[in-house]
Amino acid sequence: MSNESLNPSSLTTSGRLVAYSDSLKAGIQHGIEFTKLFDQLTNTKDANELLEASTALFNFQMDTDYVVYPHKYDANDYYLIFMSRLLELHNDKDAVLHSREDNLKADTLFQTFPSVDDTEEFHFEQRANQDGAFYVEQNSHQVIFSLNLEAKTMYFNSDTITKLFITEWSDKSDTDAITDAVDLFIQFGQYLVSDFDFNVDFNMLDASNNKKYILANKDLSEQIMDKLFVATADNNLMLQNMDEVQGAFLDLGNHIIFSLYKEMHADGSSNWVITVQDPEEQYSLFEIFNQFSFLKKWFLDNLDELQIGSKMV
Repeated sequence: MSNESLNPSSLTTSGRLVAYSDSLKAGIQHGIEFTKLFDQLTNTKDANELLEASTALFNFQMDTDYVVYPHKYDANDYYLIFMSRLLELHNDKDAVLHSREDNLKADTLFQTFPSVDDTEEFHFEQRANQDGAFYVEQNSHQVIFSLNLEAKTMYFNSDTITKLFITEWSDKSDTDAITDAVDLFIQFGQYLVSDFDFNVDFNMLDASNNKKYILANKDLSEQIMDKLFVATADNNLMLQNMDEVQGAFLDLGNHIIFSLYKEMHADGSSNWVITVQDPEEQYSLFEIFNQFSFLKKWFLDNLDELQIGSKMV
C-alpha cells in the first residue's frame, strides 16, 4: 500500500511527514516517466516506438494529489505530434506544425496547409462519449477524419471532404495545390496501414478499383440520371445504360470509367453506389470531381441525394 493511500489520521506526526515526502517523490517520479515518453514521442526514429509513446501519452494523467504540473499539453496534442512525426519519418512535411504561446498551459499546437490557405488551422479534438480523437478545421470544427491509436482505426468523413475539399478549397487555390494537401492525408492513412496495420476507411479518397462509394440515400429520384445525362451531353460525352443492373456508366477517356448503379443484396435490400475504375488506380471519387468540373457541379447540385455515407458521424 502506498503512503499516499494511507489515512493521515491513523499516522503519527512523524509518519505523516514521511508519507508526505514519499507522496512528493512518487509524484515527481510520475513526472519523470512522462518526460521519458515525451522524449520518445519527439525524438524516436522508430515508428513502433512513436505509436507506443503517443498511445500512452494520450491517456497519461500527469498530476497527482501532491504534485501538479501547471504547464502541460492537451491529450489531443499528442495525436497531432504523432501525425507530424510519422509524416516526418516518411519525409512528408507539407502539413506545417506550429505552436502558439499560451500562458495557461504548454504552447497550443496546430497545423496549416500554406499552399491552400495558411489562415485555416487544424488540430485534434476529443468528443464526449467517443473514443480516440477527431482531426478538425479549428474555426468550423468540421471533422476531416477520426483517429483511434489504441483501436488502430481511421475513418474519413465524406461530408467534410465535400464541404471543405471540394467546395471551399476549390475557391481558394488551384487544383494541384488542393490535390497535394489532400494527398498528405491519404499518405498519412497509408502509413498507418503499412507501418501498423490500421483499419483505414479512405471514403471518397480511396482510388482502388474495387472501392464502392455507397450513397447515404438508398433511393434516388429519376431526375438524377436525367440530370447526369444532360451534364454529360453538354460536355460531348455519352452516358450509357448498364445491361445487368439499374444504372449507367460514363467513359471519361483514358480508360477512366465513372458508374452510378443500384446494387442488390441477397437479403433483398439495396443501395446506390458510385464506382470509379482506371488502369492505374489513380482516380478516387474526390479526384474525379477535382478534375471534371461538370461532374462536380452535378454532384453538388444534387448533394441531398448523392451524399456519400461515412462510417463515422
